[in-house]
Amino acid sequence: MSLVEQIREIAAQIGREHVYRTVYDERLNVLVPGKEDINGEILDTFARIDFAGKSVVDVGCNFGFFTFFAARLGAREVVGVDREAGVLRGCEILKRHFNSPVSFEAHDIEDPCCALLERTYDIAMLVEFIGKTFVLENRIASTLAFLERLSERELIVSVQKVYWIRKELGTSAETLHALYPERYVRDGSFHLLEYVRDFYAPRWRMEPISDMREGYEKPRKLIRFLKM
Repeated sequence: MSLVEQIREIAAQIGREHVYRTVYDERLNVLVPGKEDINGEILDTFARIDFAGKSVVDVGCNFGFFTFFAARLGAREVVGVDREAGVLRGCEILKRHFNSPVSFEAHDIEDPCCALLERTYDIAMLVEFIGKTFVLENRIASTLAFLERLSERELIVSVQKVYWIRKELGTSAETLHALYPERYVRDGSFHLLEYVRDFYAPRWRMEPISDMREGYEKPRKLIRFLKM
């Protein structure tokens, strides 16, 4: 079977709900549409990260787009992590097609005994992973804490700065007040970037990688955290 046939067969087996990011070939032709597209702005912003000679773990890699990209940008070791076996089969097919040196492993970040926590890397990434479900289920802090244990140097996180509570999250301020301090739930919005910043402070210094403006913006923004 061709590459596109193999990846589409896997996507059909696991269900499209598990294809979070659009899957591309080496020329950025779409193999399987996903919930999140990758555009030129995202590529240009991600390329600002200095991966040269560094070890990297990509948590929640899905079909490995940013795993492969980090390797192309000079990382000496890249490990993509996901918990879905079918997704990882797709990653291995793409790895062979790209002739890429990356590796993929199955881990569950909700497992307190996760074997991945026995290792550390120069850079730990969580890219296009934290979204509306994590906000509504109050899973942000545990996910950020897991990522922090994987590096003593640098964390790369992407988040949407602000979510409109009713229009995007489909909930109420009262519901979010039961989960989060009031300072993050104001003006009809949930201020996710501020929450992430404060979670890591003062242990980590935040540096924006994406260009940012005041107020509401989409899509997600890439942020670097450096150990203080």
